[in-house]
Amino acid sequence: MTAKIYYQDAYARTINAKVLDHKEKNGEHWLLLDQTVFYPGGGGQLPDKGLISGKPLLEIREKEGNIWHKVDLSEEQAPVNSEVHLQLDWPYRYYQMQQHTGQHLLSALLHKHGYPTVSVHLGEVHTLIEVEGTLPENTLLRQLENRAQQYIAMALPVKIHYVAREDVDRFELRRPPKELSTLRIVEIDAFDFSACGGVHVANTAEIGLVKILGSERIRGHIRIKAVIGQRAFDYFDELHQVNLLLREKLNTDHLQFNSRISQMQEEISYLKKLAKFYDKYFVQYESARLAKETKDILIVHKLEYGEQNDAAEIAKKLSGDFGKVAFLQFDRRFYLSSPDPEILDTIKFLKENADSLEIKGGGPQGFCQGMMNKNNSDEIAETIRRFLRRKS
Repeated sequence: MTAKIYYQDAYARTINAKVLDHKEKNGEHWLLLDQTVFYPGGGGQLPDKGLISGKPLLEIREKEGNIWHKVDLSEEQAPVNSEVHLQLDWPYRYYQMQQHTGQHLLSALLHKHGYPTVSVHLGEVHTLIEVEGTLPENTLLRQLENRAQQYIAMALPVKIHYVAREDVDRFELRRPPKELSTLRIVEIDAFDFSACGGVHVANTAEIGLVKILGSERIRGHIRIKAVIGQRAFDYFDELHQVNLLLREKLNTDHLQFNSRISQMQEEISYLKKLAKFYDKYFVQYESARLAKETKDILIVHKLEYGEQNDAAEIAKKLSGDFGKVAFLQFDRRFYLSSPDPEILDTIKFLKENADSLEIKGGGPQGFCQGMMNKNNSDEIAETIRRFLRRKS
């Protein structure tokens, strides 16, 4: 079987290995090696990344104790009995080690507070722990987070035990173990014992940092979301950059963000009411101005300011109050209104010309709206004029 160097030395980053077998199937090359530093994944932990003889490790699988490595190396490049060089993506692996050990610590604390772990997912961005129980208060989550940091500061040793099935009762395991003849138990210095096949740091200080982001109900359980290790430091750096930006934009310290945002929300609410009050005057003024300036029955206009709904209301008013056929454009949206189907049947016009003019839309008789695929308002206006002449 493949020697699992990651169990002998979790900090081994590079080794040379002998190719025991090389299989090619459907253009994919798989290497069986006598030893490996690459953890194939399991127990919620993701597989390792890295290089084999300078080529990226594409995939890794364990089958009956043997670990197969998928890599872009032909049989000529990596024949049986040849030697290949394995180089672990150490920052990625070390984060996984931090995360996995940090998850054990959090799960142990949750368990002691009546939240036994059901499942875990150790992702590249977040750590997700599903537990039994009711939705915890944020106060409790903060207490657990602070307690975790205390254990991290204590630099408790993380120990590995290989235990025969009949001796497992010597350990107070959080979860019942699988039916295996030999168990691998990960211990956080008499605080937590868990049967686990993952790769861990040597002591809790190496976890670095734990930040619980929140909790939610899911599938009858509670899911705790956290960032651990390097990802937690990255998270706080991202928050710091956002903080700097907001301090500049809001011109205030972060402790005043809430009050400043509340003030801005009140101002926005007032401005919305004010805009709504003046909006009807704008629609009245603009429709009267367009009707006065245009002697033709057809008014074509692109609204460069105001709101999208203003264009719709102006078009309706031009037809309803001034008897005009109106084609108004706002960005790529159009509004077509008519005072009478005898003058312009908007439904018929849209049906006959939508494809050729590359417009899509609909609406009741006398008013239709939609989108223009291209900026061809002149072409549309000319088509409307031909349609009106056909009517007359």
